[in-house]
Amino acid sequence: MPELWDLYDIDRRPLNRTIQRGEALPEGTYHLAVGIAVFNTKGDILLTQRAQVKSQYPGCWEIPGGCAQAGETSLEAACRELREETGIVVQPGELVPLLRELLPGAHLDMFAVTKDVPLSQLALQPGETTAAQWLPFGEWLVRVGDGLYLTPLGIRSPTSPCTHGYSSTGMGSGIIYCKDKERITWHIK
Repeated sequence: MPELWDLYDIDRRPLNRTIQRGEALPEGTYHLAVGIAVFNTKGDILLTQRAQVKSQYPGCWEIPGGCAQAGETSLEAACRELREETGIVVQPGELVPLLRELLPGAHLDMFAVTKDVPLSQLALQPGETTAAQWLPFGEWLVRVGDGLYLTPLGIRSPTSPCTHGYSSTGMGSGIIYCKDKERITWHIK
């Protein structure tokens, strides 16, 4: 059965229409995308490695995430995506909103959750994720923009002292992490 997405206007109002995943979005429409930053109580962040068969960014490390299916809220989609990609089960009330942003073609909601789950207990989704790792948050920040870690599009902005990195959240959307001294800013690409 094909995956369907609900369509929204720029102000996030439902249009009461759906589109099949992979089809071009009609002009002026958006779908819901989510990302979930999973931390353990040591402050490490969970990264999953994209399967080599993925058309976009194969083998790159990212935070779990994806797109909301028709009828889902972003909270429901975040819980489902996390469960599908890692086997980690969370309830909507456990997720802490990080940001809500408008991307080209998507309304993106980022969430965080704290879970102490050994890697050996993760259930990775075949065809989506091939490996997982807990990485100390500070080390993750160092690796942002470092090729395989979270960023196939690592760049240095000529107008900013920030180091940027890209983490895909599916279908071309993503989060850009801007590292400037001790501060992290989440921007949208």
